[in-house]
Amino acid sequence: MERDAQALLLLVGVLLVALLGIGLYVSGAARRAELASRGGPDDEDRGWRRIVRALDARLRRMERGRRLASWLSSGAVRFSPAEFLLGCLLGSFLLYLGLTLFLPRWMALLLGVGGAIGGARGWVERRRGQRRDLFVGQLPDLARLLANGASAGLSLPAAIQLAARELDDPAATELRTVIEELRVGQPVDEALDAMRRRLPSRELGVLMTTLVIQQRAGGDTVRALNELGHTLEARKDLMREIKTLLAGSVFTSYIVVGIGVATIVLLNIMSPGVMREMATSAAGLAALAFTFTLWAVAFVLIRRATKVEL
Repeated sequence: MERDAQALLLLVGVLLVALLGIGLYVSGAARRAELASRGGPDDEDRGWRRIVRALDARLRRMERGRRLASWLSSGAVRFSPAEFLLGCLLGSFLLYLGLTLFLPRWMALLLGVGGAIGGARGWVERRRGQRRDLFVGQLPDLARLLANGASAGLSLPAAIQLAARELDDPAATELRTVIEELRVGQPVDEALDAMRRRLPSRELGVLMTTLVIQQRAGGDTVRALNELGHTLEARKDLMREIKTLLAGSVFTSYIVVGIGVATIVLLNIMSPGVMREMATSAAGLAALAFTFTLWAVAFVLIRRATKVEL
């Protein structure tokens, strides 16, 4: 038991060092790219960076690679598609090493790959959700700026450019992307629809629909945008109150998962090898599958009960 505890502590230390290395790599990605762009051709194409760039270029030529790049950029993730996939591979390997202390290798491999991919996807989706919430919070100001631009006689592209200068990120970044798409000849409705796909939300969909209808059919654009701005402001306040009321229930859903993981670890520490024995017998596998199913059902039910759609 003492050796297992020492091995577990050593593994935790290795994982922490690996996570620290990944964090340092992410924080220095932009700096390394800038330094590489300043170097000569020999410096740019040297070592593993050349392999990563070649793999990234190959991925971006594929439809799935382009979708992956768009998905990462919508969450303001600095990883390229190739770096993201390599990170998932590294995470799978580290989880596999950790799970082999408790489970058979085949099960550790499956759970390691699934956990790394699920964790990476959840992390990106969480960043996308945070960025989308920030953008939705800026929509009332965006609607008022567009209304002011329309009342001043500006065209819709000019009003969007004005809003991009006045607002902070992420609205400024998204609006500048729309402006660049308009400059290369893309229609306004398609550029706005692309932004809605990057940051899907009902509030943004309503604003984009209002802009497109007003541009095509005409009407009192200033009045429509002002009323929409007031509505979005009231909706933002209501959503803030709902999130505050449901914060405890949402936290409970994560506690359920944490208790499950902690129970497995403590069980294996108190009785070393019990998880490996359970994973090698039919009755043990059935018990584990039943337990994991109950945890998953509890997590999903709590999250669905605390999910409010307006």
